[in-house]
Amino acid sequence: MKRILYNGGTVITGDAIAHAIIEYASELARHESSDTVDIPTVNAEGDYARAEMLLGPASQFVIETIAAEQEDPADEALVTEIEAKTAQLLAPRPVASADTSGYPDFDEPTETPDPPLTEA
Repeated sequence: MKRILYNGGTVITGDAIAHAIIEYASELARHESSDTVDIPTVNAEGDYARAEMLLGPASQFVIETIAAEQEDPADEALVTEIEAKTAQLLAPRPVASADTSGYPDFDEPTETPDPPLTEA
C-alpha cells in the first residue's frame, strides 16, 4: 500500500492508484490544469473508504510505501481512466509553422473570373 502525503493530511490507497495519481498530477501541473479524482482508500480505523482529491499545479504530494495487513484498495477501471487522461495530456499537440511557402498567396489573383469583372 501507499500513503499519499499532502498539505494537511494523508490518504492510504493501493500502489497502482497512487502511481497513476502522481503521474496524472505531474502532467496536469505541466499543463497548468486541474482535475478531481475519487479513489478507494483505507481510513484510520482500517476500513475501506473513498476520498476525493483535487489535483492541479499547486498539488504537492509525497508517496511512501507502508506495510499493511489488509489487501490494497484497488480499482482497475479507475487506474485505466487516470492513465488514459495522463496519456491524453502527453499526446503531441499541433504547432503552427511560420513557414508559409507551401501555401497559396491569396493576395495574388490566380484565376480570371468568367465573365471578366468590369470596372465601374
